[in-house]
Amino acid sequence: MKVTLERKESNQVCIEVELDAEEVNNKYEKKFRDVSKRVSIPGFRKGKAPRHLVEKYIYTDVLKREVVEDLISESYPKALENFQDLQPITEPKIDLVSFDLNKPLVFKATIEVKPEVKLGQYKGLELTAPKLEPVSEEEVNQELLSLQHRHSTLERVEREIKENDVVKIDIYGEVEGEVIPEGTTNDLMMEIKPGNFVEGFVENLIGCKAGEEKIIELTFPDNYPVVDLRNKAASFKVNIKEVMEVKLPELNDDFVKKVRENLSISSVDELKEKIKEELDRARVLQQVLKNQEVLIEHIVNSSEVEIPDTMLQREMYAMWASTEGNILSEKKVSQDILEASWENWRQREDKKNEASKRIKTTLVLSQIAKNEGLEVTAEELNNELKKFADMYNISVNEVRKRLIDNNKLVHLIDDLLSSKIIKWLESNSKVKIEGEDETSNKDETLNNNVEENKEETLQNKETESI
Repeated sequence: MKVTLERKESNQVCIEVELDAEEVNNKYEKKFRDVSKRVSIPGFRKGKAPRHLVEKYIYTDVLKREVVEDLISESYPKALENFQDLQPITEPKIDLVSFDLNKPLVFKATIEVKPEVKLGQYKGLELTAPKLEPVSEEEVNQELLSLQHRHSTLERVEREIKENDVVKIDIYGEVEGEVIPEGTTNDLMMEIKPGNFVEGFVENLIGCKAGEEKIIELTFPDNYPVVDLRNKAASFKVNIKEVMEVKLPELNDDFVKKVRENLSISSVDELKEKIKEELDRARVLQQVLKNQEVLIEHIVNSSEVEIPDTMLQREMYAMWASTEGNILSEKKVSQDILEASWENWRQREDKKNEASKRIKTTLVLSQIAKNEGLEVTAEELNNELKKFADMYNISVNEVRKRLIDNNKLVHLIDDLLSSKIIKWLESNSKVKIEGEDETSNKDETLNNNVEENKEETLQNKETESI
C-alpha cells in the first residue's frame, strides 16, 4: 500500500492511497468464490458450475462495487496510521481515482483535521484578577424574595391587569390575512412582564379585564426567530379569560419554619444569616472561578489558531440544539419554526463569537495537555466511577455501562481532563487578587472550596444518565 499526504487550505488534508493489483484481485476472487457457492445454475450443483457460466448469473458490477467499498474501509484506517500527528475531526470524503481488475486501486480521502495551535506563554505567568464585591444586603433580600416566589400562589382577581399578574388567554394571530403558524392557542397562561412573547404584546394587555376581547396590532422585530415573520405587521385577537395575582407568603417565622425545617432555622433573622453564609461561600467560589477565567483567557488570547468555518458551524449548532432548539423541540413546534430558529441563531455575531471562543479555548487547552503529557489515567477514571457506584449502590461496571449507553462516558473523561489541565495551569502560574498579597493558587481555603464544588457539579452533570 502506497500512501501520500497533501495539505490543503482550511485545515484540510488529502490522503491518496494506492493498493496493488494483486490485493485487488485477491479480494475480488474471494468475493466471487463466496457468491458462486450460493448461485443455483440448472444442471449443476451449487459451487460446481464453470466460471464462465457463473459470471452470467452474477452481477459483476455490483460485486466490484462491494470490493471497492471493502478495500477502502479496510485500508483507510491503516493509511491514517502513517500520520500519527493527524487528528481528523470529520468523516473522510472519498473520491475513487481508478479501479479495475488486474490494476491498482487508487482513491483519495479528504478530511478536516484539528487546526494547528501556536501557543503563547502558558506557565510562569503572574497575573491579577479583579476582586469581587462582598455580598450585599440587597442580594440577601433578593434571595428571600425568590424563596417567597417559589412558594407563591395564584389568586383570581376581578380587576384590571397589572404588571406581574398572570393571565389565562386565547390567542388568534394573523399576518397579511393568513393565520400565523403556531400563532393560535387556547388557555395560554402568560406572565405579564414587559417583553414577554413579542415586544409590545404584554404591554397592550395592561389595563384590560377578564371577559374582554383585545385586538393587538404590532410588528415583529427584525431578529424574530421565525425569519418569515420578521418586520411583518401582525394582528392578534386576544380573549382574556382570567386575571390572577401572584400572592407571596408573608415573610415571618412560621414561613421560615415551613421552608427550612430541615435546617432547624426558626426566625427570619436566622434565615437571613443562613442565606448570607451560603452567598458568602458562593462568592468565594466565584472569586476562584474569576481567577481561573483571567488565567485561561490570558493563555488563550496569547495563542494563535485558525478556526475553520465547518468547525464553527458545528459548535454553533451544538449550542443551539442544547438551548433554544431544545426548548422549541419540547414545545413540539413545526419543523419550519425549528429551521427558522437555527437560521436566525447561525447569523448572530454574538453566537459566532461565543462559539469561536469555546473552540479556541478547547484547542489551546488540548495542545497544552499534549505538550505536558496530561491525560486521565485508568485509575483516575475508575476512582470517579467508584464515587457514582457508591452513591447508587451499584457496581463500577454497571456505572460504566450506563454512561456508555447514554453516550456520557466521553463527556465525563473530558470534564476530568479539563479539571486536571486547569489545576496544572494554576500550579504553574500565579494569579493575584487585586488589592491582596496572597495568590489564588496558594490559598488553601479557596482551592478546597472550588474543588468540592467541581466534584459536586461533575456528579450532578452525570447523575441523570446513570
